[in-house]
Parts: sequence; structure tokens; C-alpha cells
Amino acid sequence: MKPIAYVGIDIQFARLTAEDYRRGLVFLYLYDLPYADLTAYAGLIITNHVEEQFLLEHKQILDDYLLQGGVVFSLTETSLPWLTNVSNWKRSPIPLKEREIIIKHSECPLFNGIEPYDINYRKGVRGFFSRGYFENIPVHAEVLITDQLGAPIIYVDRHSTKGTIFAGAGTDIYRVFIDEENTAKKLSLQMLDCIHAEAIRNQVRGGEGK
Repeated sequence: MKPIAYVGIDIQFARLTAEDYRRGLVFLYLYDLPYADLTAYAGLIITNHVEEQFLLEHKQILDDYLLQGGVVFSLTETSLPWLTNVSNWKRSPIPLKEREIIIKHSECPLFNGIEPYDINYRKGVRGFFSRGYFENIPVHAEVLITDQLGAPIIYVDRHSTKGTIFAGAGTDIYRVFIDEENTAKKLSLQMLDCIHAEAIRNQVRGGEGK
């Protein structure tokens, strides 16, 4: 099984643990992106610790990867168009203590078995999941998470490219809940499972129509 690359610029902050490596994650320094063979990875997790201007200047690298059926899971508060059809991040007008994260019914198993309370609260405090949303999403995208006003926070897009794009509005859902002692703890593993499943799906379909 191919590894999944965890992409960022702060090596110390984003250094992976032994458990992460056992799960099949490897760290990919953002500025090594032009020299990396991305086909060696089942998917890329692009963290919020990146330089968007650099990604925009090297957008063709990601486009080519997606053209070959790659999987990109963006966790970035995007403000530049470096990822196909992913709009700019918007700050939610709802105060964090009042914002509710809602799991939508979906065929995507990313949030299967996860209780909404467990991603809305950490140790009784609300507001860790996301501060923002996407104002516009691709017409064929499958929305996975919204707030109580219906603003999309995480979606999956299998139609804009020959690969798969998961777009999240600025929350590292791999890291934030990994040490929780509730259903949210499963989210990091289910995230990796979804990336692998999409990579296999795209490979079987040969990057053709979705």
C-alpha cells in the first residue's frame, strides 16, 4: 500500500510520530514538492502550515497529480486558487461558542460512527473543529460537514478533476482529535482509509469519468 504524504512547511510542528509512520504517513516538506514523485503517494494531506503563493506557482504539479487519479485532502484556509475549483476560505460570522458542526448524510464513510457532540466539543469546550467555511463549492461536490446555517465546511469533489479532492475549511482533522477518548478519535484513521479507498477507486477507473 502506498504511503500518504503529510505536506507542510514547519518541520518541527508537523513532525510525525512513530504511530503516524506505522499508519503509512510520511512528511513531505512543501518546498520539496517540485522534486518529489507524487505518484509514489496514495494521497496528499495539505496542512494549514503552507505557503499558498508557492503552491500557486507550482499548481501544475498538483494538477498533473490529480490528472493521474491522485487524491488531495486540503486542510488549508485557502486564499489563492492553487487547488482546482476550491474557493477562498471565509471566516464564519457565527461566534465559536454558538457554532454547531453538523454531519451530513453521505455515502462517504469519513464520519461514520462519529457522534456530532464529539467533534463539536473537546473537554466541554466548543469551537475546535473549524472557524470558517466555503462560500462556493463545485456543483457536483458531496458535502460532508456544514454549520447550522448550511455553510459547507468539508466536501469531496470527484468531478472537477480525474482524481479526488477533499476540501476542508482550515481544520487539521487528522491532528485535532487524534488523542480524544471518544468517537472523534476514529476520525484520523477513517481519513486515511478514505484517501486509500479513493486512490484505489481512481486507479480502477483509470482516471476516467466519475
